Amino acid sequence: MINYLKESTFTVKEVITHAWKVTWDNYFSIATLCFLVFITASVSTLMAFFMGELHVGIKIVMMLIFIMFYCIVELCLIKYIFHLLDHDNGDILIVETLPTRAEIIRFLIATVYFGLSIFLVGVLLMPVLYILDLILKFAVSQGLIDNFTVAGEVIVNIAVAIGILSIFFTFIRIVFFPFFIIDKHATPFDAIKLSLATTKGNFIKLLFILLGLVLVQVVVFAFFYVVVMTGFRLINFFFDYDYYQYISLIVVIFSSFIIVPFTTAFFAVAYRKIMSEYNGDEHPDIIHNLV
Repeated sequence: MINYLKESTFTVKEVITHAWKVTWDNYFSIATLCFLVFITASVSTLMAFFMGELHVGIKIVMMLIFIMFYCIVELCLIKYIFHLLDHDNGDILIVETLPTRAEIIRFLIATVYFGLSIFLVGVLLMPVLYILDLILKFAVSQGLIDNFTVAGEVIVNIAVAIGILSIFFTFIRIVFFPFFIIDKHATPFDAIKLSLATTKGNFIKLLFILLGLVLVQVVVFAFFYVVVMTGFRLINFFFDYDYYQYISLIVVIFSSFIIVPFTTAFFAVAYRKIMSEYNGDEHPDIIHNLV
């Protein structure tokens, strides 16, 4: 177990280092796609603010348009980072990274499958929560818990914790489906199955990898926040300017130009790392890869 944890720690370091190098060395070539992410996020935020009085149908159409555009940009970014990983240069036009219509449709369908998987996990948890409810009622009847109000609070807290852990576990197992659609031209259902198959037996390693990603993002965000807020406070010192109204803009800029490209590169590198160790079937089944 200790050797496995050491190997997992090394894998995290290797993935983070490689993803950071790819992002840093090619950042200006990635900046165009980052700018498109920023425009999409900014316009969608503004439209959400100004569309309060519009008809529900128009809101749904606009939301679908923004989701579609964001998916296209994200798939472009995945394709571009795959090119950087394979060819170690940015000599490729943005037009060449545009996903095909089939890839977009497959990605959207696979996203629906992902949502259904989360819903199915919730349904499968219902018997567990029902048994938990019976146990807590028994505890109330035996005087171990004061009353049903306290029991209800315990049930809610435990249910939320179980739900979050289940969603997180499901996310880890299926998170690589977009990369299979782009890299292997897999169908939506095959992409889900391949993600389940390649992540089987790697939960601890993937958990370490995600924790490493979160740690890097926290450190970078803290540095970014300190630098930006220091600049605003200096301006405020001379001009008495209210800078708090721009906090949301700062978050959008940070997310679009730092979080999105690095996270995409991070998962792309992790995907290649896991695929290099995968020796399973090209068309795996679901049952044997769930646990």
